[in-house]
Amino acid sequence: MAYSLLAETFTEYGIAVSFLLLRFFARIKMVGIRGLQLGDAFAAAAVIFYSLMTAGIYLLEEHGNNIGLTAQTAMEVPDSKVPELILGSKLAFLNWIWYLCFLWCLKGVLLDLYYKIGTGLASHERVAVAMGVFTFASWLVCVLTHVCICLPPWRSWQIKPYPGDNCTIRGPNYIVIATMNCLTDFGIMLIPMPLLFKVKVHWSKKLVLGAFFGSGMFVIIATILRAYYSLRSISDLPIALGWADREGFVAAITVSLPGIKPLFSKKTWFPESSQPRNQAYGSEGFSSGFTKTAGSGTDSRPDPIDRYFEMQTNHAWRHGRGVQRLGSGASDEEEIIADESCAGFKAHDNIGHDIYVTREYRVSREESSRE
Repeated sequence: MAYSLLAETFTEYGIAVSFLLLRFFARIKMVGIRGLQLGDAFAAAAVIFYSLMTAGIYLLEEHGNNIGLTAQTAMEVPDSKVPELILGSKLAFLNWIWYLCFLWCLKGVLLDLYYKIGTGLASHERVAVAMGVFTFASWLVCVLTHVCICLPPWRSWQIKPYPGDNCTIRGPNYIVIATMNCLTDFGIMLIPMPLLFKVKVHWSKKLVLGAFFGSGMFVIIATILRAYYSLRSISDLPIALGWADREGFVAAITVSLPGIKPLFSKKTWFPESSQPRNQAYGSEGFSSGFTKTAGSGTDSRPDPIDRYFEMQTNHAWRHGRGVQRLGSGASDEEEIIADESCAGFKAHDNIGHDIYVTREYRVSREESSRE
């Protein structure tokens, strides 16, 4: 049977979108529509751009384009065929942008997830934010490269006379986009690694979570292969389109897996911890100790990396970072959460789909000596 680009494209699209929709199902089931967050918005945008990209591949197969033409063959194109090739060339121009938006939206899903993992850790938050800024800047660089490589832009869909290689096969695009893509994927993949190295759990669980965090390597490999094979056959558009779709397919599944996990298991990633089991937990399933010894005025913070990995969501912890000590006139000196929104919160009420950070609040009491 002859190879069919459209058959592969629609098969991969169906599987990848099924994973993304399953992620939405898990998310809505666990936290409700009102509980959806920024990462979910990125995932929804990714589905839209992936759909546009797939439709673009189909239409490019139908209409053709100026890719593969030369100065001689362009002049030989019948005038009756020119309008159709112009339409196909416009679609090829747009498909690059849809492709970039699709992949970078998937990066946004992971950035949102990894930011939450270390919420409360200033150094982790700074790294995640810096990586987010770099990721946006890299997307902007890729889009500007694509648009500015052929000016004025309308030359990108010009048929006669031949506008030049930069306006048709766009070789520099593959190099710039592959470089920015790999750099951002690698950087995003490294964000949670310091937490993994410091967390106090069995080495086998570290390996499992390390494999989870390192799954971005599959996307990096797909990116490199796409650039290599596309540049090797740069005038053969179906090869470039096929590898672009495979890259998106791998990325969509990799990003969706964390959100699908709660449908099959609500167990924590790291069920063991050095913290007592009777402590009150926050909401986001990645708990850390936070305690102050009453009467002494000193903070005692356990290793902030000694946390649970769980898949659940509630936002009360975001408003309850403070700890307040009761006055000495109270019958007992004890600590309370400064924000009443955290009062009475029951641990593990809602199970969501991402790995979040739980702020763990410990109530400690100092026995008064009354002799």
